[in-house]
Amino acid sequence: MADDDNAAAAAVRAVTVDGVPVLRIAGEIDVNAVDAVRPELLAWLDRAPEQVVVDLTGVTFIGSSGLALLVEAAGHADRGGVRFVLVADHRAVLRPFEATNLGQVFDLYPDVDRAVAATRFGAHPSEADPQDA
Repeated sequence: MADDDNAAAAAVRAVTVDGVPVLRIAGEIDVNAVDAVRPELLAWLDRAPEQVVVDLTGVTFIGSSGLALLVEAAGHADRGGVRFVLVADHRAVLRPFEATNLGQVFDLYPDVDRAVAATRFGAHPSEADPQDA
């Protein structure tokens, strides 16, 4: 069981895609993972340029505490003048956004390439083929 618990824990990794910072989060973003992910996410946003992408394609579960963290991070980014977009491509992540109407709040894209293109060229979601949440 300990191996399953470790596999489910959230992992965070920062990369750059076509000059745009991308933070890849994998695993479960639940009440147990939020305290570990929050400092990394907020510190990363503090160092971010004008646009960032948070890639949730590796997330296997997102709970209400994970959604709250993303709302907090989006506010943090907004206060810093940073465009904040999310990548989500599967039901385990998209469904909570739909159920809470957060799909209407966030710019959601189905893949990193579209999200990066949107942030690099200042496109609004409707112009860059966002995720249909």
